[in-house]
Amino acid sequence: MAAWLLIMLALPLAAAAAGAVVGDRPAAGRLSVAAATGSFAAALVVVFADDVIRGRHALGNTFFLDGLSGVFLIAVAFVYAVVAAYSVGYLHPGIGHIRLRRWYWPLLNVFGFALLATPVVANLGVLWVAVELTTVVSALLVTAEGSDESLEAGWKYIVIGSAGLAIGLLGIVLIYAAGVPSLGDSYTPTYTTLAHTAPNLNGPLVRAGFAFVLVGFGTKVGLVPMHAWLPDAHSEGPSPVSAMLSGALLAAALYAVLRLGAVTQRAVGPTYVHVLLLVFGGLSLLLAALFVLRQNNYKRLLAYSSIEHMGIVSLGLGIGGPIAAYGAFLHVIVHAAGKTLAFFGAGGLLSRYETRDADEVRGVIRLAPFTGIMVLLGALAITGMPPFGLFRSELLIVTGGFSHSRYALAGLLVLLVNVAFVGVYQVFHRMVVSPVHDIPGNRARLSRREQPLMAVAMLASLAVVLVLGLWIPSPLNRLLHAAATVIGGRV
Repeated sequence: MAAWLLIMLALPLAAAAAGAVVGDRPAAGRLSVAAATGSFAAALVVVFADDVIRGRHALGNTFFLDGLSGVFLIAVAFVYAVVAAYSVGYLHPGIGHIRLRRWYWPLLNVFGFALLATPVVANLGVLWVAVELTTVVSALLVTAEGSDESLEAGWKYIVIGSAGLAIGLLGIVLIYAAGVPSLGDSYTPTYTTLAHTAPNLNGPLVRAGFAFVLVGFGTKVGLVPMHAWLPDAHSEGPSPVSAMLSGALLAAALYAVLRLGAVTQRAVGPTYVHVLLLVFGGLSLLLAALFVLRQNNYKRLLAYSSIEHMGIVSLGLGIGGPIAAYGAFLHVIVHAAGKTLAFFGAGGLLSRYETRDADEVRGVIRLAPFTGIMVLLGALAITGMPPFGLFRSELLIVTGGFSHSRYALAGLLVLLVNVAFVGVYQVFHRMVVSPVHDIPGNRARLSRREQPLMAVAMLASLAVVLVLGLWIPSPLNRLLHAAATVIGGRV
């Protein structure tokens, strides 16, 4: 396993170094696609090793993988791979609007490295460093279009994100301090060390530490009320970067919350962790569902949808029990695929219409049939319509709520998900299906054609979110059950 882990992490670093030398020539994109695809393949080999599901260290105490790590590693590795492929087409002259092309590929690959490292590092301090690295690199990528709006969004993101992670670091320090009486003042804060001695940890310090962790890392997750950076960064960044932020970055930050939540759960019991997840998850779902009703910027609309889905995952884990937890972890994977598809579709719209305003986009299905179909399917997928995977995961969460007599929470979830469906789907349906002549001087550029790798990336994302709505392979089923036993699966 160690060899595959090193390959998985070395490939994006090698591609970043090569990209820095090659610059914005086509070779940089091809190398990046090869590295990202290789990292995804290596991640699959690592995750589906039988002993990983039970929890295993590699290279001493450098890496640790279990069911929880595996779920998030699959999600971020898949998004990295399809975003790299999509970016090759998006950077084709005349397609995307990226001005800072010279450093796009090095930054994207370093971003991929940091995302891949986050779920596998064993030391909680190194985990914080990996998440902080994602902040710095992704903030630069947000500004890649070079517009005033993207620069403002990038600065807002890095200030709020770094402030949040400083709070998260304080939470880690407090949890570390909780172990000093039983482990000494110079121990290595790995997950297994703290988990094994959890009953002996200082309870009040652990509770305070997890509260800071949830607020701090929850800022990167986009949980309300720490979400202020997310709508701007996701809407102003290039579309492939937006896909990586939504599908992978939010998941990686959520992993940090849950990894430390698993320690807290062992130390003070599950109730404290579940209540906090319910509060922040419920607030996020409520605000996002209401805000999507007021958005005309279709990329900003997808950003609020991301807040909604992180709220759904938190709510599912807060409900507790194996069914809801299983559904929440499935939701992490299918949301990663569904939201990348939606942002890829938004990138196609932006390249053709040169506007983010939904009121200025009409007749997509006639002018660009493939893009129109992908946009519509992406909207259906992220709103939880059957037979897509998000319908299945949301149904599991609701079922888990009913099975544990959490009727009000399950009912609230059903209500707000339907509100969000109305807000998201009506905008995308209007853009795709409405006649072209609805807008005088329609701005669509009819000469645009999807680049082959852009289409491949969209089809791959569609395949994942569709297949997992109909069938869950046995290895993935075991992985999801294993993740549910780490956190959220007990009541």
